[in-house]
Amino acid sequence: MAAIDLHHNEPNLDRLAERWLQEKELEDSCKRRRIELETEMLPLLSHRPEGQTSTKTNQGRQIVLKTKLNRTLDGVELNKIRDKIPADLLPLQAKEVLDLKRLRYLQNNEPETYRLLAGCITTKPAKPNITIATASPDSCKSD
Repeated sequence: MAAIDLHHNEPNLDRLAERWLQEKELEDSCKRRRIELETEMLPLLSHRPEGQTSTKTNQGRQIVLKTKLNRTLDGVELNKIRDKIPADLLPLQAKEVLDLKRLRYLQNNEPETYRLLAGCITTKPAKPNITIATASPDSCKSD
């Protein structure tokens, strides 16, 4: 039987995962409570359909409410009426976005083209995302 080293500095991954789950639940609970409070506050605040307004409380606290409207465009409907609106009055703009699937194709299959294009692209790591599933009773069986 091998001796167990009791003097190692490595954190226990199960203990860290359990702490993470507890913190995540606390965070989710706090977010739910904050949203409930915001819902109670909304009728008491000055507001307009879109834009920013300020409300001053009796104790001098200033609460800023920002509202916006999300809009989407139905391309099929737009094409039905497009010729009735002068081009310079259409509230549209073209936007070029990176197609990651095609970029990876170039990276893997067309290295010269990729090298040329790579000078136009800034890449930085996104925030890592961790999810942890709670252990089911079956997964805790010992061998």
